[in-house]
Parts: sequence; C-alpha cells; structure tokens
Amino acid sequence: MRSLFWSEALKVLHNELSNLDFNVVVLQETWLESGIQKFDNFALFNSGSESTKHEFGCSFYVSGEFLKYVKDFEIINERICCLRLKAKWFSGTLINVHAPTNEKMGRDKSKILQFIRAKYKSNS
Repeated sequence: MRSLFWSEALKVLHNELSNLDFNVVVLQETWLESGIQKFDNFALFNSGSESTKHEFGCSFYVSGEFLKYVKDFEIINERICCLRLKAKWFSGTLINVHAPTNEKMGRDKSKILQFIRAKYKSNS
C-alpha cells in the first residue's frame, strides 16, 4: 500500500494486518494528520505533517489486547513518534523514525540521531 491517504485505506490495512499475528506494527509514509484514531479492535497512532503536500508521516498500528498496554504516545514531528507500553511483566518505548535518505545527509540526520540518543538514555 503506497499511503493511507485514501478513503478505504484503513479498512484494507486492518484486513491485511488482521490476517497476520502482529499486535504492534510500525508504519511510515502514512500521509495522515497527527492524532489517534480508535476503532473497535485497533487504533492508529499518527505523527503526520500538517501541510497539504501529503508527505512523511509515521504511525503505530496497535490491535487487540495490546491496546490496554499503551500508556503514552508522543509526537515529536512528522518523522518521529514514540509509543510507550507498560504491562505487568514488561515496559518499553518504541521509537518510529522515518530517517532522511543518504542524499539528505547533514542537519536533519544529526537532529534525529541526537534525539534517538537522548531518548534511549532517558529510558535506560
């Protein structure tokens, strides 16, 4: 699927992912606005661009039992978001990063790497 920016995209995504045995799936190039979309048995946690260009965007698809383990969702920008999970026997933070390509080396990549290092140290 190229993006989630069309009317039936979430339905198709959910149908495809429900055939697999995954509770959390990381998505990129979603092209959706930031926020949380909740449905009957899954939710989409979006970190997207507010521009009309429909670019970037990263998300977490969380389904079934894992929804109750989501404790926090943090939007950093259209390229980075974090999902905090906490259950009886584990806790952790998933970081979704849509890193710039090799052609875009430089400041953007440095900022992303600095953020990841800082987030890792704060969760250690």
